Amino acid sequence: MKVKWILLIIVLLSSQLVMSACSDKNIVKKKSDEDEQQSLGDEFGFISFDVAIDTTDTKEAILANYEEKPDKTEAMYENKMEDAYLHGDQAMDKLDGIFKELALESDADDEDLIKQTAEAFGVKEYTTLKLTIQFKGHDAKKLMMSK
Repeated sequence: MKVKWILLIIVLLSSQLVMSACSDKNIVKKKSDEDEQQSLGDEFGFISFDVAIDTTDTKEAILANYEEKPDKTEAMYENKMEDAYLHGDQAMDKLDGIFKELALESDADDEDLIKQTAEAFGVKEYTTLKLTIQFKGHDAKKLMMSK
């Protein structure tokens, strides 16, 4: 009987540990006047943006992810060259400036999308750039360019 209780306690503690390891660190907190604001997808033109940039010196030198969902927005920005690892609101602040500079259009040429993305993230020389973007009202585009 004691063995069953010990096993039950171990299982419960293990499941608690697993549950606490899951994190919401990428979630952008909503502001109190969110209802009055337009969605970020309206502002940027896209609702999902995922980029990975490799340079000659560093694989995945820059990683950025932005995803707008009906119930939450997630953002992540990592730049190994600048030793910057941002999540949630801090990542959104960084990406907000980059996205405003980007001003991407859904009908833009794929090569232009990649070129503008590299410039906006401040990378002149890259070996590989992978971009997945979903413009509002469109299917996701998966692009990759290697030099």
